[in-house]
Amino acid sequence: MTAEPLDILLTFARLGLVSFGGANLPEIERVLVEQKGWITPQLLANGFALGQVMPGPNMLAMTHYGFAAGGLLGAFAATLGFYGPTALLSAAAMTAWQRLSRWRWLPALRSALLPFGAGVLLAGVLVLARGSIHSWTGALIAAASFALLWRTRVNAALIVVGAAVLGAVLGL
Repeated sequence: MTAEPLDILLTFARLGLVSFGGANLPEIERVLVEQKGWITPQLLANGFALGQVMPGPNMLAMTHYGFAAGGLLGAFAATLGFYGPTALLSAAAMTAWQRLSRWRWLPALRSALLPFGAGVLLAGVLVLARGSIHSWTGALIAAASFALLWRTRVNAALIVVGAAVLGAVLGL
């Protein structure tokens, strides 16, 4: 199935505008996997993992998902749709943030957004776990990766590559 480029552009623009803190994986899964049927849960997890090892923003997976939905033109439409409107919105928000820098409610507003961001990330963790952890071995690799990222200064890309090699050797 090949999706229309305009549909891809508009879908990814909406996903970009509702993604906070990097991504809204539950919404991305709901739209791309369940509603549109453009990708599978496995492709969602694979694209996210690929985005982790690539330089640049980790949500480069959007290009991967767009390619799966509509080939090269779909990849371009997804990338433009996901990043274009949010880049413009971010520039406008930064301008407003600087103008309101002396506003007494600004620190409280910023602090109030942090728990929201943590909630968004936790929801994303659940989506990725459902699509990628199917055995105790996979769960152990996930737990070990978490511990290494949390407690050491090992480069995240090395942990991703190491986990991929270990998973391949173990036949996951």
